Amino acid sequence: MPANFKNSEQSRAEKIKYLISQNFWRQYMPKSNQVPVGLFFEVVPNSGHLHHYFSYVEKLKPELEKHKGLIWLNRYEAQLDDYSLLSHQLWDSEKSLENWRQNKQHRLAQKAGIKKHFKDYRIRIGQRLACWQADLVTEINFELTSKSDALLVSIQSRTVISNTAFNKHAVLDGAYSGLSASDQFITLVTPNDLPSVKALTSSISTDSIDKIELFLISRDYSMTNRIQAPRDS
Repeated sequence: MPANFKNSEQSRAEKIKYLISQNFWRQYMPKSNQVPVGLFFEVVPNSGHLHHYFSYVEKLKPELEKHKGLIWLNRYEAQLDDYSLLSHQLWDSEKSLENWRQNKQHRLAQKAGIKKHFKDYRIRIGQRLACWQADLVTEINFELTSKSDALLVSIQSRTVISNTAFNKHAVLDGAYSGLSASDQFITLVTPNDLPSVKALTSSISTDSIDKIELFLISRDYSMTNRIQAPRDS
């Protein structure tokens, strides 16, 4: 990285745009063979069953702490309605995520949700291909993105992202507010294609952006559409 950039007092936004424009993220690809895996669990609880969801969340915390591989987890509520929730997780590998899926208490909670507490849900899982942050931009396996319809971009920010920021390059998939903090937001969008992803990262005002991530979704299923669901789920 040029010395004049490293030593400058540029803002977070300028750093992100500079790294993107110069393709510097290609120089900082992780050395590990493991690719982080994102999970997006969107759920609509049955009327009056919201407290059951959070009860299971609390019960599973000790179990989750026993498992290795969880990098990040946060929960959100939908901005467009008052009943949808999103749990977004980032795991260090598919294996770590699969180990958690097979946890006995986790499986019991899933079954209870499906039978009693959930009106509907959707789970999407996929490798993280790229991550743009203020001081670190990485890019991984862009050659894998042959299916543009399987791409998903998550935008984590401290303010609500306007649709006009991305409507030329992507379709809004969901907008959520953080449950644990009033200044946490996540916007999920489906990009038109791979070039649109790069255009998207350049067009969004980065003053309030914490992180933009690109995922290649390999599994997408719900209560009614089980084609890509694990056989034992």
